[in-house]
Amino acid sequence: MVRVRFAPSPTGLLHVGNVRIAILNYLFAKKNSGKFVLRIDDTDSERSSKESENLILEDLKWLGIQWDEFYRQSANYSKYKTIFDRLRDEGRVYPCYETKEELSLKRKIQASIGAPPVYDRAALGLSEKERAENEAKGVKPHWRFKLAETQSIEWEDLIHGKISICLNSVSDPIVVKPDGSFVYTFASVVDDVDMGITHIIRGDDHITNTAAQMDIFRAISGKYPIFAHVPLLSAIDGQDVSKRFGSPLSIANMRKDCIEPLALWYILATLGTSQNVNYEDDIDALIVKFSFKRMSLSSPKFNPEEIKLLTKKIIAEKTFNDAKTDLEKLNLKNISQEFWNMVKGNLHTIKDIVLWEEILYNKINVIKEDENFVNQMLKTLEEPVNFERWMKNLSQVSKRKGKELFHPVRVVLTGLSSGPALAEMVNLLGYERIKSRIESNLKTKS
Repeated sequence: MVRVRFAPSPTGLLHVGNVRIAILNYLFAKKNSGKFVLRIDDTDSERSSKESENLILEDLKWLGIQWDEFYRQSANYSKYKTIFDRLRDEGRVYPCYETKEELSLKRKIQASIGAPPVYDRAALGLSEKERAENEAKGVKPHWRFKLAETQSIEWEDLIHGKISICLNSVSDPIVVKPDGSFVYTFASVVDDVDMGITHIIRGDDHITNTAAQMDIFRAISGKYPIFAHVPLLSAIDGQDVSKRFGSPLSIANMRKDCIEPLALWYILATLGTSQNVNYEDDIDALIVKFSFKRMSLSSPKFNPEEIKLLTKKIIAEKTFNDAKTDLEKLNLKNISQEFWNMVKGNLHTIKDIVLWEEILYNKINVIKEDENFVNQMLKTLEEPVNFERWMKNLSQVSKRKGKELFHPVRVVLTGLSSGPALAEMVNLLGYERIKSRIESNLKTKS
C-alpha cells in the first residue's frame, strides 16, 4: 500500500509552500488508494512550540486535509536511541569534537581555495587517548553518520527522472547534537522506516539531503522509499514564502482573511503543471486528474491575487445552503436566501456580507445628491414599491435616463456607487426604508 507523510516542524506558521507539499502528498495517496500520515517533526525542542503545532492542525483541518495516522517525533526517542546504538556498534556513526566556530573556519578555508564544503572527517583520525582528553575537558561530541564515500547514490525521481550523486561530494551528516538530541536528517529516516513510508514527496531543495538519507536508509533497513522532489514555490510579487507570523502567505492569515479553502486546493494542486484551474472541480476531481507527469521542473510562481479572484468566483457559485455554515459563524441577523443570491456576486470574501447587511438593514453613509432629483424620487415613490414603474415615472419627471437616472438612486439608497442589481436591492429595502433614506438625504446639508 502507498503510504506518504507530511511532516511539518512546529516552529512557525504553515505557508502556501509547505501546504502545497501537503496537498500533493494527499492527492497522491488518495489517487493510489493509500494512506496519508501526519507527523509533527518536533525534534528541535528549543524552537518547537505547542502553539505552532495547534495552528498547523487547525490549518490542515480548515483545508479539509484528513490524516489517516498521526505521530510526533518527540515520542520516538527510544527508537532513535536503539537504531543509533546499532549503527555505532557497526561503525557507521562516529563522534566529532569540533566547535561550530572551528567547523565554520574549515568551510571558509575550503571556500578560499575553491574546494567543496565537505567535512574532512578529521574526527576519524583521533586516537582513543585524544577522544578521552576531549571528554575530560567536558567537550560534548556531535555524532556523524559515515557515508559510503566510494559509492554513488542513484534513484529514479518521480519528477526529475534519474538523479545520481557521488557521496564523496556530500558531508557526513550530523545525526546527534552535543546536547544528545537527534537531528531531523536521522530521526526522519528512522520514522519513515518504522512507519512504512513508501513515497516521500517534498521540495527539491532536499535533493542533496536525499542522497545522504538514502545511505542511512540502506544502513537501517537495506531499502529506501521512492522520491518525488517538487520544484519550490516562489511568490510572484517578491514576498517571502516563509513561516514568519506576519507573512500574508501564511495559512493562518489566509484563514483570518476568509480565503476559500478550495481556492488554495485549485491553485496549489495545479501550479507548475499543465493542468488548468477549474473551480467547478471538487477535491475528488483533483484526485482523479493528479499526475506528476504534468509537473514542470521550473519553479512555479505563486500569485496571491489569483487566490483572491478564485475565492470571489467560488463564493459567487455557492448556493445559500452551501454558504449557511460560514454565514452562521458571522452571527448575522437578516440573512435570507433572497439576500444571499442578491449580494454573493459582489463578495470578495464571505465576511464582506457583513457590510451589505449593514447597508441593507442598518445605517448607510449618506452622500448628498441633487436635491431637486431626490425630491422627485420621493414624489414618484409609491407603496408597495414597484421598481420598474418607479423608475419609469422618475425618468419622465426628471428627464433622466440610463446612468444619470440609476446612479444617483443607488447612491441615495446605499451610500455606494456600485453593488448588486438595483431592482433586487429596492425589493429588499422596501417602502419604509427607501422613504427614510430619501428623506435623510434631503435633510443632509451639502
